[in-house]
Amino acid sequence: MDIEKQIHSTELAGITRRKGEIFPDYAGYSICNIPQMILSFFGDQSMNNTLTRYLTQKIDSSARKVVLIIIDGLGYYHLQEHLQLFPDLYFHRLIEDGVMMPLTSVFPSTTTAALTTYSTGTTPEEHGMLGYRLYLKEIGAITNMIKLSVLGNTKGDSALDIGIDAGNFLGLPTLYQQLAQCGVNSHVFLSRHIKESGLSHLLYRGTDSINPIHSSSDMMAQVRSLLQRTRTEMFINVYWGMTDTIAHTYGPQTEEFTAELRSFAACLERELSGRIKDTLLLVCSDHGFAAVDRSNYIDITEYPELTDALFLPPVGDSRAAYLYTKPGKERAVARFIEKNLSADLLCLKSHDALQSGLFGLGQTKPETIDRIGDLTVISTGATTLYYPYTKGLYLKGMHGGITEDEMIVPLIARSF
Repeated sequence: MDIEKQIHSTELAGITRRKGEIFPDYAGYSICNIPQMILSFFGDQSMNNTLTRYLTQKIDSSARKVVLIIIDGLGYYHLQEHLQLFPDLYFHRLIEDGVMMPLTSVFPSTTTAALTTYSTGTTPEEHGMLGYRLYLKEIGAITNMIKLSVLGNTKGDSALDIGIDAGNFLGLPTLYQQLAQCGVNSHVFLSRHIKESGLSHLLYRGTDSINPIHSSSDMMAQVRSLLQRTRTEMFINVYWGMTDTIAHTYGPQTEEFTAELRSFAACLERELSGRIKDTLLLVCSDHGFAAVDRSNYIDITEYPELTDALFLPPVGDSRAAYLYTKPGKERAVARFIEKNLSADLLCLKSHDALQSGLFGLGQTKPETIDRIGDLTVISTGATTLYYPYTKGLYLKGMHGGITEDEMIVPLIARSF
């Protein structure tokens, strides 16, 4: 089966592919199916899906321990480039004894949406975490969805302090809660800087432990030690975000990104190779990256005829922006974007995008409708919509759009 071809041919009703855009393959080969696959490995056969059936033909999935390593910002084609350039990269050995395959991310291809999918097994339409910044109608504020901090609040108040209940905000059981019902212990490893973030409070409910780490070597040494000590069924989620930070800061196609990826791979080999057993290792990502030059940014504040027609600044992500238009202005705003900005920007009515399946499958979370505004503006090339929430911040790598570099991520699976 040519999974890559299937991914490239995935269609959505009402959205015409213009130049190779990638749409999420939610029903087949997408990261949204990894949590169900993990549950099926621990005996919940009701969670069997296309991805599970494919992988169980390729690898031994009978291990009592499963480790999921999420390398933030690692695209499938970007990893392939590194595999070609560096024959000593540890990922080669993992693939030789296992399998590597492409999967689609979710839309938007951004961390808040994708990590929530990893933690719930649901699509963005269902869980409602639809971007980096969202307008939350329930508290009447634009909110940073990683920090859960409210925009413009000089006291730095968290949305958790002014009306958001972390236990009920998602309205869905987490993977960790579902594993606990199966009698499986779970543990999370992530940077100490984000252990207490608002997003972490939402995503990791039900896990037996959240382990803050200082570095990749610290993290993998702790993971290896836990695997060696444990003889019972166990799930470990490892999240490494430094690759994302570096790709944003320096750009994805840089020596700095390559150095970080090689360093992380070497750390995996040092701690895991020949030192663990009865373990299924899954290495994957949340999204890839688009390289963005300063000239690719369109600052919408330079277009007063556009901003005057909006009653909120753009929210979501720069490459997957939600616009809330003033009454009667929706068509004029869409027309202005299509005529005056860039052919790289796909402007859709948000309702139509939702109906097409772009945001997912299943039951639409009621709040989702309020959080995607009237129009959704999506990057299909390098062009990126910019609003100066932080003045002068033009990152060299971005994500959120539907280019293949952003949307297609790797999954490596290998049994020890």
